[in-house]
Amino acid sequence: MLIASWIAAFVCCFGYGVGSVLQSIGARQAPRVAGAGAVAAIVRQLPYLLGLAADGIAFIANVVAARQLPLFLVESIMTASIGVTAGLAAWRGAKLGVRGWCSLAMLGLGLVLLIITAGTGAAPRTTMIFGWLVLISCIVPILVGLIGLRQSEQLGKGEGAAGRSSWILLAVAAGLGFAVVGVAARGIGGLRFGWPLLAQPLLWSLIVGGVVAMAFFALALQRGPVTAITAISFTVELVLPSIVGLIVFGDRVQPGMAPVAAVGFVLAAVATMILARYAE
Repeated sequence: MLIASWIAAFVCCFGYGVGSVLQSIGARQAPRVAGAGAVAAIVRQLPYLLGLAADGIAFIANVVAARQLPLFLVESIMTASIGVTAGLAAWRGAKLGVRGWCSLAMLGLGLVLLIITAGTGAAPRTTMIFGWLVLISCIVPILVGLIGLRQSEQLGKGEGAAGRSSWILLAVAAGLGFAVVGVAARGIGGLRFGWPLLAQPLLWSLIVGGVVAMAFFALALQRGPVTAITAISFTVELVLPSIVGLIVFGDRVQPGMAPVAAVGFVLAAVATMILARYAE
């Protein structure tokens, strides 16, 4: 099961990386319309559907990986999908710049440090109250995303500093939704699979968080650069679940390797923030 979790973590990385680029192409092809019709217009695009399929595979892989690997490691490997996204975007003609490529190297180094220091093991069983708290927390990304969407519709084309803040809010909302997915996936690792799982709020947190994240991620891709949006979303997704994993699930590093793991985590987080600032 541990080997399957490692394989799933990297499948998740490449799946989300390829999916982000395909969804960006589909989102850009879709007409800009107001309200809920915006998501429907994007979903009808073939590249977006292909990207959604890649994300679906990555989503399942994320759940498998989180069953045995700590959240800070799973989320960091997932963050490395930014490198896949950036490489494909650059191949398609996007400009990443020297700082962007240096940040990708920094991200890779941080990921290596986390891989060699992470402890492994199934998550402990959580309480039903914790599951309900995770499900209720889905309200946060919904509110943030609606604010960003409303701002975008008021601005029209979403250009300039104010327009930039609208797609940043949408990207943050997507990241918060993905964070819910990460926490729920880790929590489900401590539960038995079967029909009783349908009564667990963690399962519904996984579903609701995933739907919310994908919707706002698509809307953000329609309004801003794919690499920057991916970097912002995954920065949020990296930091928040990692903290929850350490506090709630008892995620740990190898004995005596905490300083090395801390350096790796900081490198990964800073690299994604640099990408968010300098990626074009």
